[in-house]
Parts: sequence; structure tokens; C-alpha cells
Amino acid sequence: MDFSSKTKAVVGMACLAMAVFGMAVIVPSVSAATNEMANESVTFDNESNVTVSVAWNESITDPANESASVTFYNATEWENDPANATVVLSDTIAASAGNTTNATYTESDGLVDGAEYRLIVEANDSAADSVSVDQGSVGGLFSGDGAAASSAAGLAAIVVLLAGAGWIATREE
Repeated sequence: MDFSSKTKAVVGMACLAMAVFGMAVIVPSVSAATNEMANESVTFDNESNVTVSVAWNESITDPANESASVTFYNATEWENDPANATVVLSDTIAASAGNTTNATYTESDGLVDGAEYRLIVEANDSAADSVSVDQGSVGGLFSGDGAAASSAAGLAAIVVLLAGAGWIATREE
């Protein structure tokens, strides 16, 4: 069977798009050693506080030995030298298989209204599915394995490649 060059180009780009998407989804899920699940700059506001939530997967076999560590660092020091930044607050959030556990931090924990902190949340990413940080009206969702960002990049690559394939297919020779 003989195919036109346009057909070959469209099929080739479609295969490339599937390969890119496949790698974007598979590679992050294979890497199970990423411990830093959130690394965010937060400005503490005593009106809204800071809440860290950890969603734990159901397959945790020993929840008593799984937890997430939450550390607030002095933001200015962190920017200059993360290894020597002052730890302002350190806490542990216990795991609960299949559930989400939350911890809310306030002035009574030693945080200062209006101060900037670097918030680091670390956990075993085979136990914790995701971490969210809510600082009142501003918050973010961090996927433990980077899959959301990688999937978005893969999807964007597919859209671009398929658009290119469509353009090639509609061109006049």
C-alpha cells in the first residue's frame, strides 16, 4: 500500500504526540523518591492563617510510620542560603490511609503577621498523593510526583503536534 507524504506526516506526528504524552505521564509516576512535595513562599496573615493539607493514598501499609514534615523557614535567609536558613516552625502531619489530614498554623505557633516564610513540605510520595497549601485567599495545589505539570506539558505538545499535522494535511502540494 502506498501512502502520500501528507498521510505519512500526519501519522508520524500523531505517533510522536502519543510518545511525548506517554513519557510525560509515565516517567513522573515511576520516580518514587521525590520527597519535597511543596516549596512555596508564603506571607503569613493572622486573619487567614496557613493550612497545609496532605492527601494520603489508600495503599499505605503502615500509616503509623508515615508522615509529612512541615517546615517554615525565614524567607530572606532561604533566598540567600537555604542550607543555613533559620527554621521558624517545624511540625509533623500524621498519615491516614485514604484520607486527607490538615494542620493550621497561627500566631500562637510563632508565625508573625506580615512576615514572609519559605514553606517546605516533605513526605514519601508513594504514601502521600498531594499537598495543598492554603494561605487564606491565596493557595496552591502541589502534586507529589509532578504528574499534573508533566501531563499538561504532554497535552500541550499533543495539541501543537496535531495542529501541525492538520496544517500539513490541508496544504496544497
